Amino acid sequence: MAARTDCCSYEPSLEDLLDDEVMEPVLRSAGFDPQDLRDMMVETARRIDDRRIDDRRIEVRRIDNRTTLDQRRRDR
Repeated sequence: MAARTDCCSYEPSLEDLLDDEVMEPVLRSAGFDPQDLRDMMVETARRIDDRRIDDRRIEVRRIDNRTTLDQRRRDR
């Protein structure tokens, strides 16, 4: 059982996955070639990063708005 755990103790890279012989028929059945999958993964990662940046901006605005509102309340 320990050997099974050891074999899964790392995260394969995209290149590792694409080099796996099982992936060729899987990609083909999905209508992808390796470059298509790479491109899709890069685009997906970019959108996730963009979303995180937008979420941070929204949170900063919320904090700024709360701070401004608190200051207004104190100034009354």
